[in-house]
Amino acid sequence: MRVPTKINRLVTEALRLNARYVEEVVIGWELCPWAARAWLDGQVVQRVFPDAEPDAAAVARFIDELIAEPRAAIGLAIFPRVAGTVGSWERFAETVRRTRDGFVAAAFHPDYRASDGALDAARLVPFIRRTPDPTLQLVRASLVHSLRGQVSNDVARANLATVTARGIEKLEALLTEIRRDRDTTYASISA
Repeated sequence: MRVPTKINRLVTEALRLNARYVEEVVIGWELCPWAARAWLDGQVVQRVFPDAEPDAAAVARFIDELIAEPRAAIGLAIFPRVAGTVGSWERFAETVRRTRDGFVAAAFHPDYRASDGALDAARLVPFIRRTPDPTLQLVRASLVHSLRGQVSNDVARANLATVTARGIEKLEALLTEIRRDRDTTYASISA
């Protein structure tokens, strides 16, 4: 029987933690009208990149794999060992955006917070993009282009209504619990 290596354990746990975020936050709070269907239909592909430095070429190869798989609507590129600021992560996301046209990249990061000021739909976006690990959400460009009108704004307004009704403090507590789970889990892997 083969004993799992630290990297294998890290990958397994990063996938589990990311699934927790998707299932409990995005789907559980109904923050994306398409997430549950895509998740349940197997249209979401998760990939863990265990290196300490993000590599745009590696993500580009992942995007190529997604392009080649017509059922893949969304890719989640998860980076559990990358330690950097939100700004550096957003710059990396921009680098990835310039590598391929087939998928649109959105940055998610554990250190995102709601923007200062009164909470509104736009300021809520970074708050709900607090994944356990730095993550790039890669959405098939043809799907994004097929959504007409103000879909993004409509989703943001619906999310604000949902979070306001259920209580932002409850969502904050859930995100904090997932982060605690991440920190405890990764500490046990490093030990």
